Amino acid sequence: MPKPLYIFLFLLLATQVKAQEIELPSDFRQHNLNQYNSSLFNPVFSLDRNNPQSFSIWSRWQWQQPDADPTTLFATYTHKINPNSAGGIGFIQQNTGLFLQTGAVLNYAYDFEIAPDFYLALGINLFGYQQELADDRFQQSPGLGLPILNNGNSFVVQTAPGMRLSYKNLSLGFMAENLLEYNLSERENNKGNADNVYFGSASYSFPIDGIGILENASLRPMFFIKSIPAMDTQYGLNTLFATNRIWAQGGYHNFYGFSGGIGGTFFKKFSIGALVEIGNSTELDGKDPTFEIVSSYQFALPDSRRKIVGFEVEEEDLVEEIPESPKEKKLSRKERKALALAEEKREQDSLVEARKQDSLVVARRMAEEKERMRIQAEIQKTKDSLAAVAERDAVQQKEEVQLAKGERFEEAVLTEDIRPGYYLIVNVFGTQRYYNKFMETLKKMGLDPKSFYRTQRKLNYVYLERYDTMGEARKARDSKFDGKYTDTIWIFRVKGG
Repeated sequence: MPKPLYIFLFLLLATQVKAQEIELPSDFRQHNLNQYNSSLFNPVFSLDRNNPQSFSIWSRWQWQQPDADPTTLFATYTHKINPNSAGGIGFIQQNTGLFLQTGAVLNYAYDFEIAPDFYLALGINLFGYQQELADDRFQQSPGLGLPILNNGNSFVVQTAPGMRLSYKNLSLGFMAENLLEYNLSERENNKGNADNVYFGSASYSFPIDGIGILENASLRPMFFIKSIPAMDTQYGLNTLFATNRIWAQGGYHNFYGFSGGIGGTFFKKFSIGALVEIGNSTELDGKDPTFEIVSSYQFALPDSRRKIVGFEVEEEDLVEEIPESPKEKKLSRKERKALALAEEKREQDSLVEARKQDSLVVARRMAEEKERMRIQAEIQKTKDSLAAVAERDAVQQKEEVQLAKGERFEEAVLTEDIRPGYYLIVNVFGTQRYYNKFMETLKKMGLDPKSFYRTQRKLNYVYLERYDTMGEARKARDSKFDGKYTDTIWIFRVKGG
């Protein structure tokens, strides 16, 4: 009997066993992933929606089926490689109803700037998983040799490339969920081109002004559509409301129904949330709700930007001691250079004194002596200035800061060559294009913004002015920089080594 006929008989028997079951689509059911693990939604989302560096876990219990839990499990570590690229590695397990797939996934994405405010992001997910039958209730008869069962488990490699076009707060995404699906065990393609799963999305981010728990809030609705072979096209809408501390989401999927979820971030590093999805179609009558749980741990303090072009917020508070080379080493080199120039000038004066004492020589010597005295005066002035700076820095270094309740303040010893003092910070950026846009905005406001870069954090700190004392910095902050800047201002103290 031909092999295709054996396969047909097996599928027919399996259909009789599961005759009362709803056919479950074989694609990833990632349509609710808005806050964490979003690289499964589209590989380019690891750039700004996975909150690197972080480890996140997502689990989905489809209709609470006890014999299939967890229906989907996805755990991933995401790392920010540089301002334009990110990558990750993870574990995935999915029950498609017919197969149980267990394996690993690699992710990489890169963001290209095509024009001002216009970006193209490209990414890919590479899956490698062991595939086995998910339902073993059908027992094969010893006398019936079905080739599809004799082959046993198989190992499959699958690629899912994706892209995203974004202009300011608008983004359009596309992903081919299984562009390549190759069975290494069978040494053959698992499907034809007609079996490809395609996924498209469109979203827009709205910034929302708020304070306290609603600080740095944003609202992001997203429409999506997915084509699945031999099934109706899926489509839906989900909306995410997120701040630094909480998030809430709601959505609709034409096959799975309505969903709603909430979550929060605790101790600035650990996040957890839950979602419930309830079917509303007639074919899902009698089905229990579907539950999802997501959690995430940030190994480094997260870049808590709004994820909206042109807007970012401060880095999380942290007092950190990092040794740095003393500034005096650089200053002493400058002083030695000035002294060397003075010594060279004195040697020239000695040559002049050896010449004949006529009026011309005397006049020249007087001019050279005047120049030497001028250089010495400059050297002394430099010494006095350095001494004054050192004295001010010493006083500032000894100053003990008493924080008022709720006052935003941070201090650190930096490895970079940054003068100690109190800096009036207005924003912190981890992405170059957001930094450039914000600096342009401040200049248009008539301000003269400055910045310094923290290598360890890979962040640019934008400040309005530097002060020698906490009192001066507080006065400038409380006055909103003499009324010139009305948004959030906080103080960062740079301590000497």
